[in-house]
Amino acid sequence: MDTSSQARELRRRRRYSPEHKRRIVEECLGGSESVSVVARRHDINANLLFNWRRLYRQGLLEPAEAASRLVAVRVAEAPATRVEVGQQAPTAPGAASGQLEIGLAGGHRLVVRGALDPALLRAALEVLGR
Repeated sequence: MDTSSQARELRRRRRYSPEHKRRIVEECLGGSESVSVVARRHDINANLLFNWRRLYRQGLLEPAEAASRLVAVRVAEAPATRVEVGQQAPTAPGAASGQLEIGLAGGHRLVVRGALDPALLRAALEVLGR
């Protein structure tokens, strides 16, 4: 191995899972040892551990299972309140008509009545997913 390859190997960053980071941070917060002592024991820089502590306090070191949560969906006959945006979609002859309501942040609702065009619905969901 030449010296440039060795230098590249030394510069390669180590990757830590959120669970591993959280475990080290909790060790640091729960014990009577200083951040630098815990960092040295795990062979990491104390500044990196301070950064992980900040992320931990902000709730950004959650386990992967907690990060992907299910969204509650409720199908109802008539919502108590709704805000309608846009016009009713035209119904093509022979097309099934219906109503689609999507609850948005701030209590707003997106209501689509009439024929549900899959391309239009896909575009609306892509915009909402941003």
